[in-house]
Amino acid sequence: LALAPMPTQPVRVVVVGAGPSGLLACINFLNRNANSNDVTYHVTLVERGEDYGALDASGLEKKRSWMIGLSTHGLTAIRRVPSLYEEYVSKVGVPVHATALCVGSRKFEAKSDEIGENYVVDRNFVVAAIARFLKDKFETSKYLTQRYNTKVNFVDSDERRIFVRDQNGRDEYIPYDLLIGCDGVRSQVRAALVANHRDFESSVGDIFNRYKSVHIELPEHLDGNMIYITPQCLPNFNGIALPETGGKVNLAMGCPTSAKVPAALESDDVTAVADYLRDNFKAFALPCEAVAKQWVAQPWNTTGMVHCNFYHSSTLRLAIMGDAAHATSPSIGQGMNTALADAAAFDDLLDRHYDDIDAVLPAFSKERVKEGNALTSIAYYVYPMSDFQNLRNTVVNILRNILHRYLPSLVAPDPLVSIGKGGKLSEAYAEMTRMGRLAAARRVNDDLRRGWFEKRVGLIKA
Repeated sequence: LALAPMPTQPVRVVVVGAGPSGLLACINFLNRNANSNDVTYHVTLVERGEDYGALDASGLEKKRSWMIGLSTHGLTAIRRVPSLYEEYVSKVGVPVHATALCVGSRKFEAKSDEIGENYVVDRNFVVAAIARFLKDKFETSKYLTQRYNTKVNFVDSDERRIFVRDQNGRDEYIPYDLLIGCDGVRSQVRAALVANHRDFESSVGDIFNRYKSVHIELPEHLDGNMIYITPQCLPNFNGIALPETGGKVNLAMGCPTSAKVPAALESDDVTAVADYLRDNFKAFALPCEAVAKQWVAQPWNTTGMVHCNFYHSSTLRLAIMGDAAHATSPSIGQGMNTALADAAAFDDLLDRHYDDIDAVLPAFSKERVKEGNALTSIAYYVYPMSDFQNLRNTVVNILRNILHRYLPSLVAPDPLVSIGKGGKLSEAYAEMTRMGRLAAARRVNDDLRRGWFEKRVGLIKA
């Protein structure tokens, strides 16, 4: 096997975006310096926001955002780095020992050994933990430059450099030999692919769902180490309750964008919202006034969705990861897990191809595009936007998992369970397609979304 000639100068890697995948990618590149005598990487991290790793506990508490479940894919990627999970990430979240599916007031529980390990953590807390690890291990390294509060304006692909502006308004170019875009839904790195590759296909939209998320004290009757999934918790609404640190729970409830929202939930009247919740939310007892106060104080939220047909450019010497490549609905809880797995996969490919970036880049797309597109498709179509179809699927999946528990050789589990245990998203997608589950939901969801758009813009009369 002929190996590619090794560079004599450090490879200048620029990572744009200090989210989970960007930070883990930085760590992986820097760890390679200690493990290889052939190639050295100089890493420049560029992030438009602040360094959460520099915040103390009280400062980080003010940045509390939304809870995310780390499952096998994400945990495996983190645990590849010695001590990152044990000494940093494990300190900022909540281990989960079971998940409860709440149908009306009834609960169906599944233990973690049945559905896979889960560790719930605030998105900004896990970012802070990984950033602290990077700072503690590499801050004094001559091979790391961190540029926070610095915005990327564009990629100059002809010269292989990025044009940035810092918080003081100073502009400069940063050259690169390899550019990694972990810069989210509105990625400037992905924009370079759009501008330079006519065969690059990408779409950016939203998840056609709007929601609100509140942080409340954990009710006495809820287990602080359990996840509670609440389909149809309110008319047209699905919800999820995730445990938090500090004896709290993060409750999120959302509905399709086209759904008619009860007047009380559109109101800014705390009493009206509390009364509506008291009358209609049956999954478990809520502190309705506390929920209502936060509910009226925030706007409706939505999240982005991104699809791409490849994740690299050999010509531009770049790759995209995480939300820049496959932003998704949070419905199956695999967005951050898949982003972290992207960073781990790139590092594995550097091992397999002896740090030959020309070989790694196309291999990365070959390995990860099917996983990223499986993620976005499953997350968007696994739960139909039809109350009847969604309820039927819920009942079928409960029965399937019960039968699998007692007849494992005859009845396969829900494919979503295999994802939680570390199975490939692409394999779960193939199985759901074979079952007809995605096709049935695709007809409902796409027709609903298209019909709503046609009426909203006046293509057809409402």
